[in-house]
Amino acid sequence: MKLKTIILIMGILSSLFGCGQNKNVESDKIYPTEEFAVVNAKLEDGKPAIGSFDLAYKNYDFKSKYPWCLKIAIGLNLENCNEDGLPNPDEISIANRFEDELLENIKGITTSHYVGHLFNDTFLDVYVYLDNPEKVHEWLQNQINKEGLIRGFGYEINEDPKWNTIKAFMN
Repeated sequence: MKLKTIILIMGILSSLFGCGQNKNVESDKIYPTEEFAVVNAKLEDGKPAIGSFDLAYKNYDFKSKYPWCLKIAIGLNLENCNEDGLPNPDEISIANRFEDELLENIKGITTSHYVGHLFNDTFLDVYVYLDNPEKVHEWLQNQINKEGLIRGFGYEINEDPKWNTIKAFMN
């Protein structure tokens, strides 16, 4: 009788505090182990671009389940950018903080896969793949003209079931 009571108590504690529970198997299946790499590139006009992308998505098996590419373009403060269009450290910090805020909200709306971002020509472009673009579009529409934004931004959502949009960054 005591053993059953102990097992029952352990089960309750495990449920409350997560002790001894297995990881969410479904989450493990849809999110690969991160493998971020720095990307240095040149734009068609010769200006530099630098960012980081999660190479774990290069051969991701579930691309077709997340066929919508959300590209967010955050406008950088021109006073905080070099002549080549890349930001100084303070601007990088501001843009990254704003990116994190947007991504955190998007994650709360739908399953999303943050693939990476690229600083280029006075912008920070952020790439995310989604399964449900309507809810994200609706939320972003409410945010885009919101007063007091730390930086202005635009976005587009395009169907891209083979993830061709980010292919060039995955080498």
